[in-house]
Amino acid sequence: DICAQTVRDYPKRFVGFASARPLGGEGAFNELDRAINGLGLKGVQISARVEGKPLDSRELWPFYEKVSKLNIPIDVHIATQPAGFDALHAPWGLYYVLAREFDITATLFRICFGGVLEDFPTLIFLINHFGGAVSAVKDRMDLYVKLCGDDFYENKPMITRPWNEYFDKLYFSMAGRGLGMATVKCALTHISPRRLLFATDWPANFEFDPQECKQYIEEIRKLDLPEDDIKGILGGNAAKLLGLSLTS
Repeated sequence: DICAQTVRDYPKRFVGFASARPLGGEGAFNELDRAINGLGLKGVQISARVEGKPLDSRELWPFYEKVSKLNIPIDVHIATQPAGFDALHAPWGLYYVLAREFDITATLFRICFGGVLEDFPTLIFLINHFGGAVSAVKDRMDLYVKLCGDDFYENKPMITRPWNEYFDKLYFSMAGRGLGMATVKCALTHISPRRLLFATDWPANFEFDPQECKQYIEEIRKLDLPEDDIKGILGGNAAKLLGLSLTS
């Protein structure tokens, strides 16, 4: 309700997404209905871990069915304290910095390989933090899929299409504290600029110096990309995704 009121107060500044409990059952789904159809919110935001479960857990299939019927995007943010990365514990900030990025990387691979987009082909996912380290490891994933064939899978494949067809359906938020143009250029090695959405992550990237946000935008404008792609990154892609019209 607070989010929807903020959008009503500043309709040219904000678009609201609902928060939801994907495993909350009928009551949670009714609340999601109210948020979208009653309050006019444009999508739903979830964590990369839902009550500790990965996003290819079959327990989430009823949620995905509901979202598919609502025809809204799912914004996937990093899990705050993802479990299972014990090797990253250290007496300094290693876990805080890397565990979340490892987890969001694994999450997008689970969406692609784990049958989520196979069973729900119209779902739209927006992956935060540029998809973690996906641009650094995607070549390696492609290689082992090719080398291993059916042995890549523990049992039988959960997808019938090449996994890159699902990867190319994903959108990526250009957000995450401290990211700069090296990260943007790395992402562009594997992610289409038409799948990148400018973002500042709540906007924690630039809370200490707003001029850094301005500089970030200026550097994006200087990328060696067609002008339409630049405009897409800086607003056009999000507008198209959410069915909005951009005005100057």
